[in-house]
Amino acid sequence: MALLYLGHFVLVSMVIFLGDPFNLPPTLLFFMAAVLLCCKGPLLQRLTIGLMFASTALALNAFLDETTDVHFKTSIILRLCFWCLLYLAMRRAAPPKDYELSPALWKLLLLLTLTPLGITCSLVLLISPFYISTPSFSYAPLACLFIAFLSFVGLLWAITVLAKQRRLERDSIVGEMNKRYYASMEQQQFEVRRLRHDLSNHLQALASLPDEEKDAYLAKLIESPAIKGTLHYCGDQTVNAVLSTKAALMEQKNISFDVKADIPDPLPFEKADICALLANALDNAAEACQKLPQNQRRTVLRLRAQKGIFAVSVINPLPGETRADGENALPDTSKADKEKHGFGLRSIREVVTRYQGSMDIQTKNGEFQLFLYMPLDQEQVADR
Repeated sequence: MALLYLGHFVLVSMVIFLGDPFNLPPTLLFFMAAVLLCCKGPLLQRLTIGLMFASTALALNAFLDETTDVHFKTSIILRLCFWCLLYLAMRRAAPPKDYELSPALWKLLLLLTLTPLGITCSLVLLISPFYISTPSFSYAPLACLFIAFLSFVGLLWAITVLAKQRRLERDSIVGEMNKRYYASMEQQQFEVRRLRHDLSNHLQALASLPDEEKDAYLAKLIESPAIKGTLHYCGDQTVNAVLSTKAALMEQKNISFDVKADIPDPLPFEKADICALLANALDNAAEACQKLPQNQRRTVLRLRAQKGIFAVSVINPLPGETRADGENALPDTSKADKEKHGFGLRSIREVVTRYQGSMDIQTKNGEFQLFLYMPLDQEQVADR
C-alpha cells in the first residue's frame, strides 16, 4: 500500500514540461507498476483505471507547468485544488466498490484512453524545446493538452455512468428472476391445494380401478406434494412453503438438511423477497453439495426472528477452492456462462440492502458460511 501512495505522490507532484522527455516516461512507468502490483481486480480493469488517472495527472501537470509560475507554487496549489475536487466528486458520485463492467466495455474504455494519452505523450516527448522558446510558438499544444485533460475526466465520468447502468440492468434481471421464482412456488402451492380438494375424487377413482392398477395409482398419490403436505417449520407461511419445497429438493439430491427456524410470527417483508432470499441461498448450497460425495453432502440452515432482527445462517461444505470473505465479497459462479449465471448471491444482497440489512460471507475450514440479518421494524427503517 505504501508503494501505491508513493506512486500517486510522484504522479501528482511531478513537473512536466513540453519538450522535456526525461520526467514523463519514468513517472508513468512507476505509477502503473504501483497500480498493477498493489490493486486488486482483473488486469484489464487495473490497466484501464491506472492509465486514466495517470494520463489525467500528466496532462494537467503539463498544462499547469507551462502556463503558471512554478516558483510561486501556483501550479502546486491548482493541482491540489483539482484533486481535492475530484476526490469529493468521486465520494459523491462514484459507483459502489463491487461495480462490474463487462470485458468488452473495459476494452472500449482502454481504447478511448489511448488516444488522449497519445496526444499528451506526443506533445511532451516530441516537441522541440527550441520551438517552445521561439516567438513563433503557438498555444495550439496547450489547447490540445487541455482537451486531452477534459477527455480523461469525461472517461472517468463514463465509468460511473456505465457502472450505474450495469447495476440497474443486473437488478432488473434479479428482480424478474425473483418474481418468476415466487410465481412458480405459488403455482406449486396452488396445485397442492387443488390436489387436496380433489382427494375425494381420487379415492373414488381408486375404488373403481382393477387391483393390478391400484398400487401404481397409490404410489403416485403418495409421492405427490399434496399428500406429503407442507411442513410446518415456523410461524411464517411463506418460509414454511419455501423450506418444504427445498427439503424435498435436498432429499432428492441425498443432502442432509438440518433446519431450525425460530420465527414465531409472520415476517414483515414482501413474500417474493423472502422466497428469493431463502430459495437462492438453499439452491446455491444444494448445487455445491452435488459436487461432493454423498456422505459429505449437508446443509445447515438457522433462522431466527427475535429482538427486532431477522437473521439467517446457511453453512455447507465447499466443493473446491472457492474464496470469498467479507461483506461485499461474492464468489464467482462455477458455471461456464458467467454472464447468465451467478445471480443468486447478488439477488440475496439486493434484498438485504433494500431492507437496510447486512450480509457476510466467509470461507473457512472447508465450509461456505453465509450470514445475513435485516431489521424487523421496517416502518422505523423507512423513517430514517
